[in-house]
Amino acid sequence: MAANDLADPSQIEVGQVLLIPGASAATSTPTPGSAQVVRKADTTSQTVFLTFDAGSDTGFTAQILDTLKANGIVAAFGVTGRWAEQNPDLVRRIAEEGHTLINHSYDHPSFTGRSTNLPPLTQSQRWEQLDKTEGIIQDLAGVSTKPYFRPPYGDYDDSVNADIYARGYLYNVMWTVDSLGWNGLAADAIVERCLSLAEPGAIYVFHVGSASQDAAALQRIIDGLGEMGYIIGPAAEGIAGAT
Repeated sequence: MAANDLADPSQIEVGQVLLIPGASAATSTPTPGSAQVVRKADTTSQTVFLTFDAGSDTGFTAQILDTLKANGIVAAFGVTGRWAEQNPDLVRRIAEEGHTLINHSYDHPSFTGRSTNLPPLTQSQRWEQLDKTEGIIQDLAGVSTKPYFRPPYGDYDDSVNADIYARGYLYNVMWTVDSLGWNGLAADAIVERCLSLAEPGAIYVFHVGSASQDAAALQRIIDGLGEMGYIIGPAAEGIAGAT
């Protein structure tokens, strides 16, 4: 119990990884390996990919989903567990419309503490963040976030990649182009930024919250990318074929 920070051993769950004190390395060490950091997809085709983070308020999620549906685009959504609890219908809609769900932690703490000036989360705390969100999304939408994880604030290091890999997350999903809508950029500036930074294989990150004008800029970005000869591909395929 002490080795795994367990308050009640009767709460052990299927699939949970436990450390066994005094056991051999084969049984006490999590699955060796490290998640692949994804910043850009295959650059051999004129294709880009869209991702959206949902961790604050409901914002413009429905409008974004309407725009994606109208354009036949399959994106990916980095969703926190708390946001999923607060927006169950939207989580189900994201899944039903074929978009990929990415585990974005439960309540958006920095796993390393870099952006929050707090101590890094322990391995058990990181696993709790992952497992709690996975369980919520499984219950709400019947789909898994595995094998995709997006670190809050984009904060990660080698230990984070090892810890998420041990829980079944093979991809640490970063991005090529940040719209900066979350930082107060106006819609016109978001459009200009996203089109000027376009390149084959680019993975875009937008935000659904009401503080961002990404939703207002989205259709013009889609149109502009098309005029430049880009295809917007299914996000999951771009992540899996990343460099």
